[in-house]
Amino acid sequence: MAEKELRSSRAASDSTFKKKLVMKKLFFLLIMIFGIFTFFNAQEVEKLIKNNNEFLIGKIDNSANLKVLFETVSAENQEKNTYKVFGFSDVEGTKAYFEGIITFDAEKTKNSKDQFKIYDLKLSEKGNGKHNGIFSGELTIKESSDKNQLKFEGTWTNYGNTLSFPFYFNN
Repeated sequence: MAEKELRSSRAASDSTFKKKLVMKKLFFLLIMIFGIFTFFNAQEVEKLIKNNNEFLIGKIDNSANLKVLFETVSAENQEKNTYKVFGFSDVEGTKAYFEGIITFDAEKTKNSKDQFKIYDLKLSEKGNGKHNGIFSGELTIKESSDKNQLKFEGTWTNYGNTLSFPFYFNN
């Protein structure tokens, strides 16, 4: 009788062990799949922001022509979908290099009526002149089968807080 109980106990223990092992393998597999998806998603976003190394075109203060080129885009924190960016702006021939952060905003994206992916952005220009400052606002990405549409918009404010203008640029 004790031998039967011992075998039954071992069989139950083996079954539990096997279930735990299968669950661990499944969990590991899911983490790997999610990690690969995040990696490819991050690379896709980096490629979109760089816009094939072409200028994004727009306006500042609804009048002056604005061109922006992102030279470097790299995932800083893949879990939070945060990207470190470097590039320059060109306002009617005046160039200013910048660096900044673009971060995915899950809440704004979830509440988007047009199903855009929405990112918060902050680009800080190098220099300390009257016409150097910070671009802050949003990047919206509308995915489509032929061409994804990117639109950056917000407010540019100089470092002395004496100038502040709306801006936009897109592909």
